[in-house]
Amino acid sequence: MRRHQALSGLALTSALALGAPLRALAQAAPQKVQLVGPETEDLTSLYYAIKNGLFLREGLDLSLTGASSGSAATAAVIAGTYEMAKASLLAMFAAHLRGLPIAIVAPELVYTPANAYALLQVAVDSPVRTGADLNGKTIGVPSLNDLNELATRAWVDKNGGDWRSLKFVEVPNSLMDAALQQRRIDAGMMQSPSLDASLIAKTTRTLGDGYGAIAPSFYVGGFIARSDWAASNMEAVRKFNRVMAQASSYVNTHPNETLSYTVELTKIEIAPGQKIHRSLMATTLDPALVQAVIDAAAKYEVIAHAFPAREIVVSL
Repeated sequence: MRRHQALSGLALTSALALGAPLRALAQAAPQKVQLVGPETEDLTSLYYAIKNGLFLREGLDLSLTGASSGSAATAAVIAGTYEMAKASLLAMFAAHLRGLPIAIVAPELVYTPANAYALLQVAVDSPVRTGADLNGKTIGVPSLNDLNELATRAWVDKNGGDWRSLKFVEVPNSLMDAALQQRRIDAGMMQSPSLDASLIAKTTRTLGDGYGAIAPSFYVGGFIARSDWAASNMEAVRKFNRVMAQASSYVNTHPNETLSYTVELTKIEIAPGQKIHRSLMATTLDPALVQAVIDAAAKYEVIAHAFPAREIVVSL
């Protein structure tokens, strides 16, 4: 019996020495990471990576859970319910200024003038042409104190108006077109896909690119985590960034081939020939593209004061 055990041990040692494929013994189980966020079109790259096993190849068992909003996702991460979240930057800034341990661990949606997914719209026959024409007027935004409200304040200020005179009301994106046509609001920040449908039907007119008034380019959203979790799991953070860079590069350049992932993720029904706006996803984490939003948010009093972006952006 002892001789048999010795021979077995010798065989195992020899196999290891010869590089035998003992993967079941050598390969560690993938690290589980739970990510929460609204299941919107801009998560297509993440969903594509999950469905094609890109995270598993890096040793991450990443799962996605839906959330009602970026703010809700942020709260869930702060509470420790999930490791990561897709969140709006403004909600993240507010949490940081309250002293909550939160960090941006990877970039997400990025704004560029060539790929504006939200525009400041008015009714087709509206007399409004400039920022000054909106003084004292009512503006619709999907959520109060969000990036759309910041963009509107910045655009009005840079186009001759008084941004402090604006009145904002919350209007769901899907109802923005009707609210403009019925004159319940004077202007509204519309987002895709409602924006795309409105432009095709010519039911509203574009007053301006509100996001462009914030900065020439900046992150609209980001992937966040508790700063203590990020510090203890930097290798997982680096793996996440590598996978997302690879997936985003592919999805950015193959919109038609990856449309099926968008449909499956968002449950949006797309009619034959229907166009849908595809977001441009960032592939590198650049604090400067966060700082632009911090500075604008402070200038237009959406947050209490500015701060260095490196306080909340992890160093990879």
